[in-house]
Amino acid sequence: MRVEPILLREKRFNFLPQRFLYRGTEQQVRRIQRTWDAAATWKRNARRYFDVRCTDDRCFRLVHDVALNAWFAER
Repeated sequence: MRVEPILLREKRFNFLPQRFLYRGTEQQVRRIQRTWDAAATWKRNARRYFDVRCTDDRCFRLVHDVALNAWFAER
């Protein structure tokens, strides 16, 4: 899978991704299909994962690096 940084534009309930910028295109999340957490290890910070479907029917796996507050998309 290819991992790319994204700009999260809006959250829902101050937690769930709602809108994000991916390759210059704004994506609106229509549905969150799955969420899970991965604990921190000595190699990597704790992460939160979201499998989402957007309004244009594209699917993404969004990754939130909790310690850095950085967001990434996997496709």
